[in-house]
Amino acid sequence: MKLPILPHRRMGAGLPMVLVHGYLGGSSQWEAELRFLSQHCDVIAVDLAGYGNARHLVAPTEMAAHAQSVLGTLDQLGVDCFHLLGHSMGGMVAQEIVRIAPARVLKLVLYATGPQGSIPGRFETMARSRERLAQDGIEATARRISAMWLLHREASPMAKALGDLAVQSSAQAAEAGLWAMEHWDGRTNLPNITQPTLIVWGDNDRSYQWPQIESLWRGITNSSLAVLPHCSHALHLEYPHVFHGLLLDFLSGPSNQPISSQRASKQP
Repeated sequence: MKLPILPHRRMGAGLPMVLVHGYLGGSSQWEAELRFLSQHCDVIAVDLAGYGNARHLVAPTEMAAHAQSVLGTLDQLGVDCFHLLGHSMGGMVAQEIVRIAPARVLKLVLYATGPQGSIPGRFETMARSRERLAQDGIEATARRISAMWLLHREASPMAKALGDLAVQSSAQAAEAGLWAMEHWDGRTNLPNITQPTLIVWGDNDRSYQWPQIESLWRGITNSSLAVLPHCSHALHLEYPHVFHGLLLDFLSGPSNQPISSQRASKQP
């Protein structure tokens, strides 16, 4: 069965770069990245089913289904091989895309994400998020959770815009996403990821703690790590120029060694 094409934003020309947003996100969160990266490549930012401009679509409860939807959309756009970036839950989707279609992904960016969908150490458990979603409703839940992604929470100048995007998610997608994350585990596939991979993380991330990031870094052989200080889960909004510089260095460089705030041996 032919999957419906996901709503998306596209700018630039050249080698495609696909951006996959996370939980309660959408393609509009990548406006700055679209403007910057489109000077260097063909940037495609999708809206996953149930989120952003795709809120009318039923969201799946499995990461593999999200991955298939992205791949189906790229098929219909005539995109075969591409660079791939996934943020948060979108990083799980990206890992599934690599698992399903490894030959299509050239370079991989795993941004503020991990290999375990239950996200040990998250600011609250998935079960608690579901409880609060049922109690408080989608708007209050979306604004509360999205504020957690910023260093200064509601006091951040980006909090309102991020919350306005989060509330576009359907209530069905908000619940389905929590189930999809909790049931997903990508740890066994990490040794199979052979693409040059850049792992980006903010050291004040309240969703993903260091052990999750370290698992990615140690588990993916051909990976580099960039740790940005004094920022949280949505560091592309807090330090856009640094984030853009890391991406461009990684995508255009002869190797996968970006300028990084942290480098160390992967040996125990």
